[in-house]
Amino acid sequence: MKLKKLFQRAVEIGMDADPRGKKYIDKLLKKQKEKMKKAEGREKELFDEERTWNPYSDSRILYGTGEEEVTHLMVGIDIEAQEFLLADRLRERGQKIDCVLIHHPEGRALADLDKVMTLQADVYAKAGVPVNHSESLLRPRMDRIWRAIHADNLFRSERTAELLDIPAFGAHTITDNLVWRYIEKNICAKEYDDLTEIVNALHDLPEYKYYAKKGNPPIIINGGGGSRPGKIVATEFTGGTNGPEEFIEKQSHAGVGTILAMHFTEKEVEEGKKHHVNMIQCSHMASDAMGINLLLDQLAKEEKKLTTLDVSGFIRVKRK
Repeated sequence: MKLKKLFQRAVEIGMDADPRGKKYIDKLLKKQKEKMKKAEGREKELFDEERTWNPYSDSRILYGTGEEEVTHLMVGIDIEAQEFLLADRLRERGQKIDCVLIHHPEGRALADLDKVMTLQADVYAKAGVPVNHSESLLRPRMDRIWRAIHADNLFRSERTAELLDIPAFGAHTITDNLVWRYIEKNICAKEYDDLTEIVNALHDLPEYKYYAKKGNPPIIINGGGGSRPGKIVATEFTGGTNGPEEFIEKQSHAGVGTILAMHFTEKEVEEGKKHHVNMIQCSHMASDAMGINLLLDQLAKEEKKLTTLDVSGFIRVKRK
């Protein structure tokens, strides 16, 4: 499968798991197409045409024409210059690597990370938080994230891939959507007597079991092992990065008893203690690995010869 087609399919798979639903995304993309048509001058020159078909600004082709044939993927959670050098060295030793799949965004995808955070409003809406509250709280947090990223040297990895001629694409919110949907359906939707039972259920998932053996298990951040969970949600799994800590209080008022997250900020933990919300940190890398695996499972059904080389925190687990 050509790189362009592979990435387009990844976007479509991510959209299928999007908390906002297909109807909303179709409207979003239509508005972007209309905006592009009306753009003039500098706005037209700088307009990101990819926004007319890809709703995930933190996921895109980092380097490549799109016409490259891709069968052998090197896959990692964090891919920077050193991983591209590793790919080049492995190629010299005979390892087949057609393309690199990156999870955490690099280059333009990282520059635009804040723009995917609007998705969080719909995640929290499903937990019972009014959309108008979420949108109001999100804007200042998005601005802070944008200002912080704006100061970074964003394009080192992109330039390294270009110099070494190694095609690469990123899938961040795409795969985060997939693991969010999986955890909501297979963990949050079930009943448990206490938090320990939730942790045990996570341990039964291969990625979490692997990382637990490495000393990075799911952990209870707030609450006790014997605490009753109440309403369980996975509101800290997709949408770019952590939302504002005020969301913890909003979820408490919406009747949420336990929040599952890839990771919490210290301010969020403080809010959890203040508002008596149970919090389970599920292991960031295990969660990211699961999301990537769910994507690869679907891509492998279409590209039967697809192989992966696991690096930088990723472990391949195949599901039927």
